[in-house]
Amino acid sequence: MARKRRELAERPPLSPRPRPEPRDFAGGLLRRAPGRPVSVIAEVKRKSPSGGAFPHADVVAVARAYEAAGASAISVLTDGPDFGGALEDLVAVRAAVSVPVLRKDFLVAAREVEESALWGADAVLLIADALEDGELREMLATARAVNVAALVEAHTEAHAERALAAGAELVGINNRDLATLKTDVGTALRVMPRLRSRARVLVAESGLKSVTELVAAREAGADAVLVGESLLRDAEPGRALTRLLGQEGTPP
Repeated sequence: MARKRRELAERPPLSPRPRPEPRDFAGGLLRRAPGRPVSVIAEVKRKSPSGGAFPHADVVAVARAYEAAGASAISVLTDGPDFGGALEDLVAVRAAVSVPVLRKDFLVAAREVEESALWGADAVLLIADALEDGELREMLATARAVNVAALVEAHTEAHAERALAAGAELVGINNRDLATLKTDVGTALRVMPRLRSRARVLVAESGLKSVTELVAAREAGADAVLVGESLLRDAEPGRALTRLLGQEGTPP
């Protein structure tokens, strides 16, 4: 986050650019396809601090495979140093798919929410654990102003409560502790039932690897899950998503 703040301070002001028509991120997650345990936000990235490099450099091809396999949205990592991403990946993926696209990065300022909209993001990820209350409120207000959905991620119940108090309607519970990178898939299962009545959309994030875990997430209150590494480790990420959804052998 400190690196991101330095990078932002060194970047020039935003340049105007035509913005594509926004897609309904929250609505897409709530319209769960029949027979599927939960909606899926499938993630594209080239590497990660916890997982190292992935064997799929063509993020557009992976995103298309995800959409064909039933993903409700695509998450695109745009951080360069740690994830090998760029805003250009966001543009390319959004042009290649018809589902909503989430910009996932370590965003630290309202200016970056505006930037995300201009580059075609239908939604942005905001990390409650890493933002002050005032920063989070300002970024949520900016997201509403520019018609971008804001998925506010938390790892603990306390940070999820902060997100709701700041005005978040879409809340993600990250099973991975960003301080240690350790993952406990029970985290979301413990926290989400306490939030269900106050959030429009709940998303369980990280570490989910089986249809059984997806069903457990749904029963705990999740409308959707965000998955990436378990799919990207597979030689065929789209086929891996089909298996995860329990649809093996079912045509798209």
